[in-house]
Amino acid sequence: MHFKRFLDIKASNNNILIIFNNNKILYEPNLQTFLLQENLLNIEIKDHLYIGIGNNGNDIYAVDISNSNIEINIGYESIVEYDLRHLLVISKSDDILLMGRANQLLHWIRSNKYSGYSGELNKFNSKEQALYCPQTSSMIYPLISPCVLALVTKGNEILLARNNLFPEGLFSVLAGFVEVSESAEETVMREVMEEVSIRVKNIQYIGSQPWPFPSQLMLGFKCEYESGDLVIDEEEIAEANWYNVDQLPLIPPESSLSGQIIRSYIEGR
Repeated sequence: MHFKRFLDIKASNNNILIIFNNNKILYEPNLQTFLLQENLLNIEIKDHLYIGIGNNGNDIYAVDISNSNIEINIGYESIVEYDLRHLLVISKSDDILLMGRANQLLHWIRSNKYSGYSGELNKFNSKEQALYCPQTSSMIYPLISPCVLALVTKGNEILLARNNLFPEGLFSVLAGFVEVSESAEETVMREVMEEVSIRVKNIQYIGSQPWPFPSQLMLGFKCEYESGDLVIDEEEIAEANWYNVDQLPLIPPESSLSGQIIRSYIEGR
C-alpha cells in the first residue's frame, strides 16, 4: 500500500471507495468489506466531499455522501451502514489503518475548506499533499493530536478507570492529551495526578496507535505507583479501582492500544 493524499480523479472507474454517510461507514456484509468498487456504485465522486488516501494498484478514495439521498448500490448484493467504532473492534489492523486514515483525512478536508488567514477557499498543493491559503501561501497539514495512555501498576494490581463516557462496566487505562510544551512522560504524570490524585514513577514507553476520533495518535506507557490515595476527578472519571491481574473487569478489545497494553502486561508477568 502506497499512502498519499490527492484530489485528482482518473477517468477510469476502477477506483476503490471508502464511503461515509452521517458518520457511519458503508459495508458489504457478504464480502465482509468496506472497500467498495466504484464501477458497482451509482456515484460521482466529485459531487461529494472526497480525498484520495492511497493506492494498492487502484486509487483509494474516502468519500462523504452525507448530503445525498441517492441510492448508490447498483452492483452489490447488499450494503449496510456500520458505526466506525463497531468496525474497528472487529477488524484487522491493516483495515483499521485504512478506515482511520479515511476518516481523519475527510475531517481534515471538511474542517479546512476556508483559510483562517484570508477567508478564501483553500487550494491543494499536490507536491506537498497539503492545503494552502492562495493569498498567504500558508500550508495546512492534517492535524494530529497526541494522547497518552497510562497503565499504572502496583504489585499484582493494575489501576483501571471508567470514564464518564464509557459504557457501563467497561474499564480502561488512564488517558489524556499532551499539552503545549509538554513531553509525553510529563503528560503521564500530570494526567494520573489530575484524574486519580496519585504519583507515578518508572514511566516506560510501550507503543503507539493512530485513533481516528477524529485525529488522535495514542502513545502507550506503563508506570509504577509511587504514592497517594485514589481520589477521582468526578468530572471525567466515574470510577477507578485497583484490580488484581487475575480478576479484571471488562476491558477494551485487543484491536485498541489500551486493550493491547493491559493484555501485554498480564501475559508478560
